[in-house]
Amino acid sequence: MKRILIIGAHYDDAELGAGGTAAKLVAEGCQVYKVTLTDNEVAQSAYNKKTSRSDSIEDSRRASQILGVEEIADFPQRPVCQLEYSTEIMQAVEKIILDYRIDTAFVHSEFDTNQDHCAAGKISKTAARHCDNILIYQSNLYVCEKPFYPTVFFDISDYIDKKREALDQYGIEHQRFGASEDTLFENNIRRNKVWGYSNAVQYAEGFLPFKLLF
Repeated sequence: MKRILIIGAHYDDAELGAGGTAAKLVAEGCQVYKVTLTDNEVAQSAYNKKTSRSDSIEDSRRASQILGVEEIADFPQRPVCQLEYSTEIMQAVEKIILDYRIDTAFVHSEFDTNQDHCAAGKISKTAARHCDNILIYQSNLYVCEKPFYPTVFFDISDYIDKKREALDQYGIEHQRFGASEDTLFENNIRRNKVWGYSNAVQYAEGFLPFKLLF
């Protein structure tokens, strides 16, 4: 793994699913990129949350800087909840992979219960089909028809503070559930602690291997 692309449906997905791993790989000398497939614009949601594209772009810029990730900002994004598989968008992702000589892609699960995540997973796996490695992550904590049960783990104990700092760049509108002490972001960190315990380390991020080349 030398040239890595993390593909997210929304601006905070990369940090939630693979933020600590990204920081770890950057520290090890890898080049890590991030691309976001939707514009993150939500005028109103069932949870009374609003997000603006301009704020999300700035939040993501700061988060990427903290992790040492290079953000690909000129992607032709789709509106939130309107991301669907198409040859056009798949080839746009594929072009990034070819242009940046990506060998490893971190992608959403297409068995998620968020429609943008599902579409992003399908798009990304097809676009990254010639990469040496494809690892699947889950950014939210949804219960899914096909459970997310990771078997590949990265020890992020030394990078959990960077992950938390990167997530902290996003506003309260990204914290979709719970009170201040029980938010999406904090529960994500708690899951990293559980996966760390399972692997005899402090914190770990978990992935499903779709494809690995040794």
